[in-house]
Amino acid sequence: MAEVFFADAAELATVSNLFTVDGTPADPTTVSLVITDPTGTATTHGVGDLTRTGTGAYRLDVPCTTPGVWTYVWIGTGTASDVAAGTWTVQAANLGQLYCTPEELKSRVSINDSMSDLEILGAVTAVSRWIEDHCERVFYRRTATRTYDATGPLRLAVHDLVEVTALATDDAGSGVYGTPWAPGDFQVLRSPLTLRPEESPFTAIKAVGGRSFPVCTSGREQRIQVTGVFGWPVVPEPVRQAAAIWATDLLKLGTMAFGIAGYGEYGAVRARPNPIVEALLGAYQRMPVKVA
Repeated sequence: MAEVFFADAAELATVSNLFTVDGTPADPTTVSLVITDPTGTATTHGVGDLTRTGTGAYRLDVPCTTPGVWTYVWIGTGTASDVAAGTWTVQAANLGQLYCTPEELKSRVSINDSMSDLEILGAVTAVSRWIEDHCERVFYRRTATRTYDATGPLRLAVHDLVEVTALATDDAGSGVYGTPWAPGDFQVLRSPLTLRPEESPFTAIKAVGGRSFPVCTSGREQRIQVTGVFGWPVVPEPVRQAAAIWATDLLKLGTMAFGIAGYGEYGAVRARPNPIVEALLGAYQRMPVKVA
């Protein structure tokens, strides 16, 4: 039999195996372990790499350097001939990009142990990415450099923006953003239609002090470069609640064969998306739609 512990990126996964003959632990004549990382690179480990913890028992700590699915194969020959294979999953290190934490989900579903940690993390990660696709935006902060086309000489529409750290323009259309702007050359603006109580991101930049944005009429496009923090100042509470509700429902779906939640008068009742989730997220979609 084989045992492997779930691991996060930059940690160690412990892969272990117990070789037996008719149920009794026994050492193979030779033992090896083949580890294949998510890129498909296979590494074979022999006795010199493995730690023997008892008769027939071997283990190896594997650095989890790459997110994705890893595979392993234990191979024993001779006195304890056996092959044992398995997998484990390494999550990316960007766990701050979740709108519902594993601890919050465990609290909602009254789980007090670590037996379901992999499923819990998978649910909150999948839901967080689903919310971004649904709303066509992200709600966490990330530093980035982006380029834009101006909608006019004095106004530039931008993605959700928290802070501008640098702004430069390619006035000559040469592909080089060689004209830096001083903080007094522009003003960041929020949408006048934003009535939410929480702080919302900036959605436009206005040129002031006699400056103007280069407007592309021909030749090279995207002549304005903005470096800063993009996203939302704070994840809105309706987004957090939507993530928690959807992650709870998604976790429960794992126990529903074929997505069947139960049986009613007319047969099987299938699980459906929770309308409360879409209602909570409706105001945060780039193209809001009416929720019935």
